[in-house]
Amino acid sequence: MVEKFKTILEGIITEKGQITLLALLKMDEFVDKWTVVFCAPWASADNRAEVFEVVKNAIVKNLTSEEISEIGRIGIFPKTEHLVEELLQYQSGASLENQKINGNTVHLAHIIFSNSNA
Repeated sequence: MVEKFKTILEGIITEKGQITLLALLKMDEFVDKWTVVFCAPWASADNRAEVFEVVKNAIVKNLTSEEISEIGRIGIFPKTEHLVEELLQYQSGASLENQKINGNTVHLAHIIFSNSNA
């Protein structure tokens, strides 16, 4: 699924412009689902619903129904969100296991794209 998220990343950048962070995290001990963490300079509180639709549509376009069922939530966050700040410490392509991030244990994470300058 990581490779497909690289395609999703390319599509979003082509459509909307540069992003700051795209990451997949498994944080819940009881529900084995991915959380998609997204941050972009063009995403704001005023257009969060629109940004959510862009990300959701890109996911639906590129993943199978089975893969989509593995996603529990999509979070659109500002760069100032503590979770985003912590994830931006990792480079694009990094994978993490059992790390404390933002006070939570992240069981598994894939940093698809990270650009603290965007």
